[in-house]
Amino acid sequence: MVGGGPAGLFFALLAKRAVPTATVQVREQNPPGVTYGWGVAFSESAAEALRPAAPDVVDALTAGMSHEEMVLSLDGTDVPVHVGRSFLNARWTLLAALERVAREAGVTVEHDAQAAVSEAELADSDLVVGADGVNSRTRERFAEQFAPTEELGTNWLAWYGTPKAYPPSIILQNSDHGLLMSHASQFSPEMSNFTVEVGQETFDHLGFGEMTEEESRALCEQLFAGSLDGAPLRSNHSPWFQTKFLSCAHWTHRNLVLIGDALHTVHPSIGSGTRFAMRDAVYLTKALAGSGWDVEVGLKEFERTRKPVADAFQAAAKRSIDWYEGLPGRTITHPTKFALEYLMRTGRVSYRDFRRQNRDVVLGYERDLR
Repeated sequence: MVGGGPAGLFFALLAKRAVPTATVQVREQNPPGVTYGWGVAFSESAAEALRPAAPDVVDALTAGMSHEEMVLSLDGTDVPVHVGRSFLNARWTLLAALERVAREAGVTVEHDAQAAVSEAELADSDLVVGADGVNSRTRERFAEQFAPTEELGTNWLAWYGTPKAYPPSIILQNSDHGLLMSHASQFSPEMSNFTVEVGQETFDHLGFGEMTEEESRALCEQLFAGSLDGAPLRSNHSPWFQTKFLSCAHWTHRNLVLIGDALHTVHPSIGSGTRFAMRDAVYLTKALAGSGWDVEVGLKEFERTRKPVADAFQAAAKRSIDWYEGLPGRTITHPTKFALEYLMRTGRVSYRDFRRQNRDVVLGYERDLR
């Protein structure tokens, strides 16, 4: 197993529990306890989909912070909407919990380890799983076999934290610099995510490309001062980045398979890539177990069963990315219309669904249109 993130650790745990006599090793390039980013989310439906595979793990991940509403905010006007329950955890807490349970099951986890996979290792192993993230060296090493395609988004994002408590929120501010956006959500009693997103023109106008990470953080703190109410933004390796929309034409090479962000990505706005990656681990374990742990048969079954589901989720993610990237070129003036657009942007929520769950919000909007 290459990569000690959620996908790699979860598959290692599931595989070891399924075949207790197997030797399962995880190789992670980061030191123990080191990770980047802040909080990660699971919707209630995502948690229930994972629960049959490891009820104890899902119970632990759903025991903390949870939300049932989100707030869509436009220039200081808030529209609270019901979106269903979601559970949030600090990324480092999630990884620590997964690693602890994996070790208890008998998985060996090695940190500060070489991430590259060689042909010799493939020959010496029954199965090798590349779960080493969006910048996967495993995928890069065997790019000819996996045939990946990558598309960079046009918007720029920086993932900060803040001690201000936010319900899941999308914050839009029209400014002289262009449209400013933030995705915020409380994931622990002390901290919230606060991801800033801007279009290319705003990014250039504000000079973020020439700033240090600390200078960018300080300016974002200033730009969103009205929402932050004096709370600071904090960095945890928080450089600007553009989303990478990644997919692979082939998922396997001999006894090597990719899962998680190494194989395919989604987008922060459609839900956590963490749950998407962990679902890969569930599908892979089920396919291998169903084949009697015949690796060749199991890997083919994994791709056959998981790919249609993953492709549909990626298609929804692409619609979400396109919607976000179209925002900087528009003037957004109506908070409720913005809330409607946001929740219907992927095509997975209809106007009827939204109206049923948020009747008062929609009735007020419909009255405004008369």
